[in-house]
Amino acid sequence: MWRTDRIDRQRIERHAEQLVAKSVHPDRIAAAWSLLVCCVRNEMARMPAFLDHYRRLGVGHFLVLDNLSDDGLQDYLGQQPDCSVWLANGSYKASNFGMDWCNTLLARYGVGKWCVTVDPDEFLVYPYSEQRDLRSLTARLDAIGQPSLFAVLLDAYGDGPLSRTTLTPGSDPFEVCPWFDRFNLTQRFDPHTQGFWVQGGVRMRRFFADRPAQAPALNKVPLVRWSKGLRYVSSMHHLNDKRLNCTVHERKDAVSAVLFHFKYVSLLREKASEEMVRGEHYAGSTEYKAYFDAGDVVLRDPEVSVRYAGSSQLMQLGFMQAGTWF
Repeated sequence: MWRTDRIDRQRIERHAEQLVAKSVHPDRIAAAWSLLVCCVRNEMARMPAFLDHYRRLGVGHFLVLDNLSDDGLQDYLGQQPDCSVWLANGSYKASNFGMDWCNTLLARYGVGKWCVTVDPDEFLVYPYSEQRDLRSLTARLDAIGQPSLFAVLLDAYGDGPLSRTTLTPGSDPFEVCPWFDRFNLTQRFDPHTQGFWVQGGVRMRRFFADRPAQAPALNKVPLVRWSKGLRYVSSMHHLNDKRLNCTVHERKDAVSAVLFHFKYVSLLREKASEEMVRGEHYAGSTEYKAYFDAGDVVLRDPEVSVRYAGSSQLMQLGFMQAGTWF
């Protein structure tokens, strides 16, 4: 275990050298009560709505790692006063799928702060998030001694085929993709990570029905009060401190959340084609091969799909819990 920890730390230190400050605001980072860390590549279509969503929730400052975008994203981010930007000039896959870069910034700037770490297509929703911002949520977590927030990744989709599910820089993803599967999640407790591995949803139903065990994991820990020595091990699925990986296990007062995942839009087929060539994603980009092979699919199913109607709906359906927070 100690040897694995040392190797991980050495790899992170090596990949930290690939980061080049592009537009960084140290004073604003230091003054921010909370931080959001995100690794991106060619996400101009999502980024305005992404920033707006997390600004509404009250994120203090954004730390963005740009992995060789060529869609104008760098220029756009440079114009945002609440964004600090680094260029990540290296292999996404070799850097533990971007997590070495994220862990570097979290260790450098996040200690003592509440930190959100998400992908650019992941939008956090938690109990009463329409009325209560992240300061209110984290105050509640502090009060009950809960230093992290467990979340289920909820894949969202539109009415028609992917080719007509169009996301642009001016789009609201919740309007473009308002549907999700109301059941068919599976979970198993992993004693090694002390967390739950969650699978299922539309991804298993439509893309991995013939090999459900290979369906991507839907469990995340997107919000953490960061401390020295902490790091994500596998994406945001779990951390090296096992106590943080499952904050809802055997705790009636615990709060949990949902990450709405807006992957299933017209951009996906082009993205899948690119990633099959680049091979920079997990398991040789086999997930993207499944998307490409499926063609121009319709994901909505009248027997399974339900339209999103707010955080209360997600609590009623059992996707997340408020514990004793009223």
